[in-house]
Amino acid sequence: MVACIHRVRLFLPRMAKVIFQKSGVEVEWTGSEDSLLELGEEHGVDLDFGCRMGNCTACQQPIVSGEVDYPMGHGGDPEEGNALLCCSVPKGDADVVIDA
Repeated sequence: MVACIHRVRLFLPRMAKVIFQKSGVEVEWTGSEDSLLELGEEHGVDLDFGCRMGNCTACQQPIVSGEVDYPMGHGGDPEEGNALLCCSVPKGDADVVIDA
């Protein structure tokens, strides 16, 4: 009897990497946190915040590269080139570099 062994490769979808540049923290976005703010806090990044709903803009940080999405929307308007970390998530699977 001859046994055949087939190798099966599983291709898992690429997850975005979030890089908090000033803090030196790099983590994969798995979606287990609700926002980039929560992700940063979970990994020891000291980030400003206020309302946690995207209204006060206290959580805005410059985005060096990549894009974010606001799945729940927001009321405040971040400055050009910034994102409201309390209510944003990486857009797609592209890496996001945050100047924080």
